Amino acid sequence: MSHEKIKVRAPASTANLGSGFDSIGIALDMYTEVEMSSHNHLQFEWIDENGNHTPFPFTNEENLIFQAMKKVCELLQRDIPNVKVIVKSTIPSTRGLGSSASAFVAGLVAINKWLGGALSKDDLLWLAAEKEGHPDNVGASLFGGVFVGAMDWEAKKVQHNYIPFPNKWKWLAAIPSYSSSTASARKKLPDSYEKQDVIFNLSRYGLLVSSIMLGDEEGLKTGFFDKLHTPYRQDSIPGFDRLMNSQDEIGALGFMISGAGPTVLGLVPQKANLKKAQLYMEQFLKSEAHDVDVIPLNVDHFGVQVYVGDDLEYLCNTQAFMA
Repeated sequence: MSHEKIKVRAPASTANLGSGFDSIGIALDMYTEVEMSSHNHLQFEWIDENGNHTPFPFTNEENLIFQAMKKVCELLQRDIPNVKVIVKSTIPSTRGLGSSASAFVAGLVAINKWLGGALSKDDLLWLAAEKEGHPDNVGASLFGGVFVGAMDWEAKKVQHNYIPFPNKWKWLAAIPSYSSSTASARKKLPDSYEKQDVIFNLSRYGLLVSSIMLGDEEGLKTGFFDKLHTPYRQDSIPGFDRLMNSQDEIGALGFMISGAGPTVLGLVPQKANLKKAQLYMEQFLKSEAHDVDVIPLNVDHFGVQVYVGDDLEYLCNTQAFMA
């Protein structure tokens, strides 16, 4: 089964949330859009921020949408169809906001829908998590809201839950002009950890998740502290230490490195002065060597959206309607 045209919209995400290293992600309202239509040959086009269409190669590893299409077609023993794929994205790449995960998820969902939807949403989640090696970014992009998951490598599945995020807390993202690769950021992590550091994170991770569910601000502040990745990566983000030390003065619930960085996220309660927090983040994280753009972001509660023609389908998360 194919369609004349489908469009898939997959949100950005943040991962490694506080103490939740490689296990919890949150979907954010920036998007990768993939439009797929019938064509006489396979063709990819990129739409930039000015609306210009640019062809780009599709047979290399950098085209994650093609890689996702190839993965699904191999699994279903189908040929890659002759389609025109038009891609645009508002997610800055290599900034720790899940641009790669969003692109791969959008590609998986688009080709699966084009070929009739033989794979379930959990099948698609496994394919994406298997490629990434962890489920937090791809799970959040696929399902929306707060995604908590663990990989079962023997069963080839991801056990996961969706948690709605309280609307009373607001996110700020400080997106710098410089980039950072996930591979280089992972090289900074140790091969093993001290027992007390693991216990430190485990106790705070439980508090992090329960505090999100209960809307507990004091518990959340404690749950954001981390000893597994932040201490090893924060030196590569100028001004991060100063920002963390000013958390109480700013009135923030916490600051954290988004994914592998270099974007820094801040979470503030409704009663806090959002503009003040923005100014502090810009002041501390900006330098002569680079600029930083501090913007408010909302949680995307719905995950991947699929349009067949002009009809919208929420592919994954029906729970969001009840949140």
